Amino acid sequence: MKRHDTPTQSAYIRFEGLNAPVLLDGCTELLEPLARIIPHWPYSVSAEPGDTEPTSTISRIRKGRYTIASLSTCGETREFNAVNAICDMIVELSCELLRSGEQLMCLHGAAVEISGRLVIIPNVRRAGKSTLTACLAHRGFRVFSDDFFSVGLDPDGRFQGVAMGVSPRLRLPVPESFSTGFRDWVSTNDGPANRQYKYLTLPDQPAHGSECPLGAIIFLNRKKTGPTTLEPMDMHKAVAALLHQNFARTVHSGTILHMTKALLSAVHPHRLTYSCAEEAAAFLETRFSDWPADPPVARNQHLIEFREVDEELIAAPMPEFHRDAIYVRKHGYSEVTMNGGHYLTDAFGLGVHRLNDGSLAIWRLLEEPMDLDDLCDVLAHAFPDAPRAQIEADSTKMLTRFVEHRLVEPAGRTG
Repeated sequence: MKRHDTPTQSAYIRFEGLNAPVLLDGCTELLEPLARIIPHWPYSVSAEPGDTEPTSTISRIRKGRYTIASLSTCGETREFNAVNAICDMIVELSCELLRSGEQLMCLHGAAVEISGRLVIIPNVRRAGKSTLTACLAHRGFRVFSDDFFSVGLDPDGRFQGVAMGVSPRLRLPVPESFSTGFRDWVSTNDGPANRQYKYLTLPDQPAHGSECPLGAIIFLNRKKTGPTTLEPMDMHKAVAALLHQNFARTVHSGTILHMTKALLSAVHPHRLTYSCAEEAAAFLETRFSDWPADPPVARNQHLIEFREVDEELIAAPMPEFHRDAIYVRKHGYSEVTMNGGHYLTDAFGLGVHRLNDGSLAIWRLLEEPMDLDDLCDVLAHAFPDAPRAQIEADSTKMLTRFVEHRLVEPAGRTG
């Protein structure tokens, strides 16, 4: 890892694999904690600005206080202490990772290697993901990420999680209910900290870009009391959770949807119910001490291809529904069925939409050009006991949604 020891008023940090740098504007004292917080992601430091606008700019406003402005927040500034400023910068690094490469899926969550496979833990607010990750690290397991990471496919179609090279972060204070051994381990760790968080410096952690095959997907359900259990999770809830935790907003929704289906078809999701993080960590160590010989492989790998959203379309005005227009499905949509759930993505890759029975019936009818009255006539014949007014209200609402989400268009249009 290349470093520059000579302090400069401004320092441009260029992380391996990213197009845009981070600018430390008059605060090169942050280089020291940054090196300990991001020890395994190679970067260089230079006083030269280069040709690319910084993805984040951290500026010193007074001793111990900094502002940070990022591309993702359109330059809006926020004020933090040193640790939280670097934390906010790391969030922006995840966004720049997407802008700089071809990531099939990027998830908010943790990924910990147990017995040669990754156990991934999608983010659920206040469910204890970071604390459980720290407990697993205390037991000696390698942490690929505790916040965000990407999932890809190797040439044989096997799912691979990719390490970020960032130290895990633990919320403070550690409750008194934890063991003395764990609390002493945290307190003696020399990672950068403030009153709210501590980054844990750990030996032998994976370098940025290191890959490991996936083994399990675990959603957390923390309770105040009770035993630790692991049970299969409802597939519809798992799909919704993974789609929600995916933050690759510039990646085409068709790519995300097909990747999600392939992933959950190969790695069945489970829910871990627990009350004690240390007990849960021991439980996972025992539960995943052994794996099947072959890592999970994606089915229909040919359907998974990296595509990007048209950035101009993201900012384009939403199409308007016109009651008298004749509509038909817009060419280029993706349609996926998972465990009885039906999902659509538009041709431009702006979103994923789950259809219920009523919206699916309307979608089926729009294979041919129809106006609202035609739709209502067909549905009234199919459901003679339903009030016509209710059919019209529901059809108007759903057709408006299809128009606004660019799933249908006026018949005769091809653009």
